[in-house]
Amino acid sequence: MGHDISPIGNHNLNTKNIELLAKDIVSRIDINIEYGYFGRKEHFKILGEDRGDEFIEIGKITKDKAFKTYTLNDENYMLNQLYDKFGEAIFINSNYWLMNEGELPNKEVIIEEKKGLKYDNYSMDYESENEYDFLTINNEHYSNNIPYYSRWWSFCRFFIEDYYKDKEYLTSLNNFRKELMQLTFKLGGNKMYYLDDQSNILKGVGSGSEYELSWNELTSLLETKTSHLMLDIPKFLKNEEYQEYFLALNEYPLSFIDDYSDLLK
Repeated sequence: MGHDISPIGNHNLNTKNIELLAKDIVSRIDINIEYGYFGRKEHFKILGEDRGDEFIEIGKITKDKAFKTYTLNDENYMLNQLYDKFGEAIFINSNYWLMNEGELPNKEVIIEEKKGLKYDNYSMDYESENEYDFLTINNEHYSNNIPYYSRWWSFCRFFIEDYYKDKEYLTSLNNFRKELMQLTFKLGGNKMYYLDDQSNILKGVGSGSEYELSWNELTSLLETKTSHLMLDIPKFLKNEEYQEYFLALNEYPLSFIDDYSDLLK
């Protein structure tokens, strides 16, 4: 499987609950939102509800009928419903664990599952015949998979193989960055990291495991694990001395940092 770019930026959205989050997002960007949660029929059955595997719409905000309508999903809503009703007992209910064929998982799996009670984890997507937009929103950061530039290794080669000197390639990169910048700024953030979604060093961070980290914890982790090969994009594009320094390392970047400062001038 190929490696992809995982752009993760900070935000100041209200993630206290899905309704407040939906209202906050719509107040900042021109979209409509239907919001709710996805449930499995087995979990509905535990709650005494006769439903199939389906998305349950809690509410809808229409800002303008001409705008795209995104679906905002609270990934932990069903878990919280079950926990509110049954407490800790839900984790020893074999009917809850759909992938275990009626057997309880080990302690580590249960501990991991319980994290859904503590950390915010929302997804938001829009799908049409020719378009698929997807965001993941956690408490202090979000992952933006709406614009597409390239796979991870091509992204790295742009910098270490001199593609940045080509005006056409540079324009394409900056268009990608501008789209990320505009949404990040609207959501209250000021920078992004670009990560390898299959990084051996980051062990799942960049492919979803970051959901339990605060922005400061994520920043600290990336500094600790990747700072020796973290490429500062605005600095690289504007500072020849820094370019020479990084290229002399003769290594692929492990991460990128981008505050878009070169695009704001």
